Amino acid sequence: MCGRYSLKTPVDRLAEKFQFSDIRPLKPRYNIAPSQAVAVVRLLPDDTDRKLAMLRWGLIPAWVKDPKTLKSDHINAKAETAAEKPMFRDAYRRRRCLVPADGFYEWKQEGGRKQPVFICMKDGEPFAIAGLWEHWESQDGKVIESCTLLTTEPNDLLAPIHNRMPVILDPTDYEEWLDPDLQDASRLTPLLRPYLQDEMTWYPVNLRVNNPKHDDPLCIESLPENQRTRLL
Repeated sequence: MCGRYSLKTPVDRLAEKFQFSDIRPLKPRYNIAPSQAVAVVRLLPDDTDRKLAMLRWGLIPAWVKDPKTLKSDHINAKAETAAEKPMFRDAYRRRRCLVPADGFYEWKQEGGRKQPVFICMKDGEPFAIAGLWEHWESQDGKVIESCTLLTTEPNDLLAPIHNRMPVILDPTDYEEWLDPDLQDASRLTPLLRPYLQDEMTWYPVNLRVNNPKHDDPLCIESLPENQRTRLL
């Protein structure tokens, strides 16, 4: 599962990394939570340029009559089954996106408590989580565009922390993943694999991140060494 992440990288650096043209102001985020508006990069049909958009985190399929009837926020979709699940399969075929991030959180079970940890690249660079997006419209014209993040089995680095991890795409796969004309699941499935563990790292952070109201640099600040002994 991926339920919180950060995106503090300046937007001009994101534009360079993910090759979108419409640069807009983005506030640094340190504790992005479900139901909030999140930045995604997508390529619309008949468009030649990637665009940055702000979508609700929590997928609402186009065929749902009333979003309030959904029993879950659908913030994640399993990469292994998303192509077949009614909730995700249409978006999987036609509406895929990149979800830029520069780190994400998981909670490691330590005795009777869960210790939050921050996971990122060793070089601090932003990366793209594979996402799906949807366009929902009510009968009176209200529009909600939403997204979900794909997850897969963890690599060896993260397996002791959680049994799932977000699908982090290799940059060489961005073009194929975003192509709206590519609808063959057999060509997309190989892209959805655990990311290289040697390029990643993690460290414990304080419990501040547990509250989504906290969205500041303190959320990603590592615990002092004397509080990390049992975790490393």
